[in-house]
Amino acid sequence: MRDSLIYVHYEPLAHMFLTAGIGAADILEAHPAPLRHLLLLPPIDEDEFIDPHTGFNELSGEEAVTTFLRGKEARTRNWLDYKHGSYLRELTPTEIAELLYLGHAKTHIQPPFYYKLQNNMVHLPLRNGMVTLYFRQLAQFSSTLASAVVRHLRLAANDQPFWLRLRQQHFPPLTPEVVGQLYPLLEDGILFDFSRGIFSQGSVTIPLLALADRFVPDRLPDPAGVTQRGDLVLDREAGTWQLALHEQ
Repeated sequence: MRDSLIYVHYEPLAHMFLTAGIGAADILEAHPAPLRHLLLLPPIDEDEFIDPHTGFNELSGEEAVTTFLRGKEARTRNWLDYKHGSYLRELTPTEIAELLYLGHAKTHIQPPFYYKLQNNMVHLPLRNGMVTLYFRQLAQFSSTLASAVVRHLRLAANDQPFWLRLRQQHFPPLTPEVVGQLYPLLEDGILFDFSRGIFSQGSVTIPLLALADRFVPDRLPDPAGVTQRGDLVLDREAGTWQLALHEQ
């Protein structure tokens, strides 16, 4: 089921996203420049490098960070990016305490974008399998969501009849304009249900669902509490996406 859906609930004031179906590899794929530094929040792994100032594990180097983000550990650890190794030494005890709270409580005291770290994102996996993400710039989340949609679309296309799969080799990403139109829906929580996607020679239609109850990973939502808010529609001939909203 996890490979057939994306869930996003957006909290605009903190630039916070409660998500399912969006992974670290999607962030890596969408990031405009190589990531070179990650701070890994507790629990601490004594076998990994520990920054002496913060007491947290850290990863440095493009290759090490890329390997981490493509691996299983990135899905289960709390982490955030930062710009330069020397910036860690500038963190105050209060800021370190905020980071400890962030990793423990999986939520913020204040939006977790630190001037000293110049970080752009935070990744906090939850016990129920969901992930809380923070993005300093909405454009970075938009690109990440676009990458995740294409990945899920490819997986869904593999289940289609052979005559439809002949033309599924390339799916264009959602444009920033289309993702921008999604944000008002995301504030209420939206489920992208690829298992109900409609594939034809000319188009692909992915339903966008709102749930009356809280979303629970690996549990089918109660059909009585599901409202279809619209569709994402790909014109396969033109290679363009559009958002088709349903009247409420």
